[in-house]
Amino acid sequence: MSEAVKVKKKWSKKKKIAVIVLSVLLALIILVVIAGVCVLNWYCKTPDFELAKTQQQVTLVAHRGYRAVAPENTSAAFEEAGKAGFWGAECDIYRTKDGVWVVTHDVNTYRMMDKMSWVEKKTYDELMEETVDNGSNIENYPDLKICTLEEYLQICKEYGMTAVIELKGKNNTEYYSDVTDLVEKYGVDAVYISFHFENLEKIRELTDAPVYYLVQEIEDEDIEFAKTLENCGIDFNGEKEENFENGMIEKCIDSGLDVGAWTINDTELLDKLVASGVTLITTDSITK
Repeated sequence: MSEAVKVKKKWSKKKKIAVIVLSVLLALIILVVIAGVCVLNWYCKTPDFELAKTQQQVTLVAHRGYRAVAPENTSAAFEEAGKAGFWGAECDIYRTKDGVWVVTHDVNTYRMMDKMSWVEKKTYDELMEETVDNGSNIENYPDLKICTLEEYLQICKEYGMTAVIELKGKNNTEYYSDVTDLVEKYGVDAVYISFHFENLEKIRELTDAPVYYLVQEIEDEDIEFAKTLENCGIDFNGEKEENFENGMIEKCIDSGLDVGAWTINDTELLDKLVASGVTLITTDSITK
């Protein structure tokens, strides 16, 4: 019986081309994934700020608490804001699956916690299984947990700060009475802000507290929206040069609207804003 001889078939030209194309596509996908991870890590890293002081007579709001010295939107950041003498501390809120309002900027916990969860799909107890592992001076804050709206309001009351509450997303508006009830319970002054004007309309039904419509660039339509609500102002991106060039800051003021700017981290820009008539300044790192 003769030994079988294995003959290696040659690949066709079409097959070679297909393999090359698939290899190139795979390489591109890998590069895109790597680039995406790098960009995400860059975005997730809390920057190191050079703390600055201002002599201007302005109302300073600590952005997500004093996030230049403690992890953002945590009890530690709000306490540091109080110690630094900020007029107000800004926070961002979402509602958990079981109805607890918690403080977090993102809809998921990936950036700030040691696990990744969708906040509104988890119970409060489930979120408490996660620990904050990112932010300024994180090494000084072991076992730091997610902050509730109630804890935040307690801190605002303790330090006499105004609670500046950003209403995130377009859902859960039917539960806003829980938020206003807690504010009333702790007896703190509150300001409500949102990028979604319908959120401000809903909160206006429940309280006469000041509200601010958040925008990147001020447009005529934004001014008209703000004018439809009592005690409503506009809070814009102070780093966008367009807001200085198009005369919209002056138009807001001429329309009788209060005007704020975010997120201002150098005193030169702050001076420019103050000269334009802006006095409510949200900052990561500027103090009096």
